[in-house]
Amino acid sequence: MVRWQKIKDRLCFTLLMFLSSDQARSFRLTPIDEERTASTLAHCRGLLLDIGCGTNELTRRYRSMQGMAIGVDVHPWPGADVICDTTNLPFPKALFDTVTMLACLNHIPSSQRNRVLQEARRVLKDGGQLLVTMINPVVGFVAHTIRHRYDLDQLERGMGEEEANGLWKKEVKQLLAGNGFHIIRIVPFVFGLNCLYIAQKDAQ
Repeated sequence: MVRWQKIKDRLCFTLLMFLSSDQARSFRLTPIDEERTASTLAHCRGLLLDIGCGTNELTRRYRSMQGMAIGVDVHPWPGADVICDTTNLPFPKALFDTVTMLACLNHIPSSQRNRVLQEARRVLKDGGQLLVTMINPVVGFVAHTIRHRYDLDQLERGMGEEEANGLWKKEVKQLLAGNGFHIIRIVPFVFGLNCLYIAQKDAQ
């Protein structure tokens, strides 16, 4: 059943680009914005912190699977557990087993990305993992253009000067390596248009 659902979603990908989440579900298709959540959930473990959680969909689903999770964001989204400055997370050192950053690294101002990643590393346990999903700038430009009216982040908050439509793989790799992470695996999804970066906290 799951396999058939994936086949339908892939065959209808072009249509999904133009549908809202509710419209996609009415056709019994997986909303395109939920693909990254589903791809990430399979790799989450232990106590989870979701940075840039938005409406907190990932943590809600993780909790329903018997996991413990906290979602934080700088913007006061309904459903977020903690609203805070993500360059200064209100958590002790080495608390979490997994930190996730879904489709948000490019929306963190470029001058603050290193600091947010350093904070993610600080609150991770030794051997903890960082999961990041990211599209490249070309895919991001097309997706943001087509799906602007369905993108709550863009409608509610807009794009700042130091934000980007996406980041190239080289940029993501450099950011992670420069802030104490090594990439274990890169998992492409949605025809490779999006990627999940599975990274681990380097030893001190």
